[in-house]
Amino acid sequence: MLMTPGPTEIPKKVRKAMGRKIQNPDIEEEFIDFYLMLEDKLKKVYGTRKDMLILGGEGILGLEASVASMIEKGDKVLCISNGIFGDGFADFVKMYGGEPHILSAPYDEVLDMEGIEKAVENDDFKMATMIHCETPTGVLNKLDEILELLKSRNIITVVDAVSSLGGVPVPTKDMDICIGGSQKCFSSPPGLTTVSVSEDAWSVILDGEQRSFYTHLAPWKKMWFEEKYFPYTHLVSNLYALNAALELLIEEGMENVFQRHIDCAESCRSRGQEIGLELYPSEVNLSSPTVTAFKLEGRAKEVQKKMMLENDIVLATGLGDLENDILRIGHMGNNARSEKVEKTMDALQKCI
Repeated sequence: MLMTPGPTEIPKKVRKAMGRKIQNPDIEEEFIDFYLMLEDKLKKVYGTRKDMLILGGEGILGLEASVASMIEKGDKVLCISNGIFGDGFADFVKMYGGEPHILSAPYDEVLDMEGIEKAVENDDFKMATMIHCETPTGVLNKLDEILELLKSRNIITVVDAVSSLGGVPVPTKDMDICIGGSQKCFSSPPGLTTVSVSEDAWSVILDGEQRSFYTHLAPWKKMWFEEKYFPYTHLVSNLYALNAALELLIEEGMENVFQRHIDCAESCRSRGQEIGLELYPSEVNLSSPTVTAFKLEGRAKEVQKKMMLENDIVLATGLGDLENDILRIGHMGNNARSEKVEKTMDALQKCI
């Protein structure tokens, strides 16, 4: 049983959709209609009317493409971070000649709002990057106030919401670019990045120099939105699967989906407390409804292996310096089911 915070278990309906006979996306007009319909379904899940793109590549493609499409040599970027993926945005900025200013907070704390206010007062940033849910630690960042401040300063905002979209409400209204991924809360196979793009973001993208193709969003504006053909042959079977996954979410109703994630998270953490496990971060209100991280200092890999060998349940550990100190349970997407959480916690109790 796959209980990792992505990839998640894929429902039977989604697997079946992936096996349907493929169309040629570059020739058959019916596929264009299908893709337009798919974009509309994504907008419902995102809660936005902005332009929607589905790129052929895992979620990291969205992070790199957002930087590659807007950053030129010497551009200053505020990388707001309290985790590994937040820090990682700075690497992409450097790659494309930008100057990242990393504003860091401890991995188990909220983003530094006071530091952000000072930073934007004292410097001229073209863009700001941030993470909604830091999957390696399970921290869910509250972004509304931050986005409002950055918007008032005309700073383009790029948000990695890969581990939250489809599982918790995402404040997409003030995001210029919001990045999702097929393998997390959508419970579709890995391989697709979803991206919403604002008019302000398009202005920056189209005004700049295009130095790449696959990792640049400009071709999509020129080819897809204006001419209705794709920059490259799309991942047809993955798109069929994503369509089926989105249909399941929409049929259930997003409010019901959000509540299901909250209920599973509360159940997981309550059982963990009964076992004697400590949360990471220690304040439960900082944790995302999509993933729970427990502290297991120096033992996470051992318990992970035992869960696989003795119970056939796959969990994740932390990343980086916390690799062997955190055990993560993904209750996102199709994994956010009470019976799955209970089975996982029963097995974990025996292992502990």
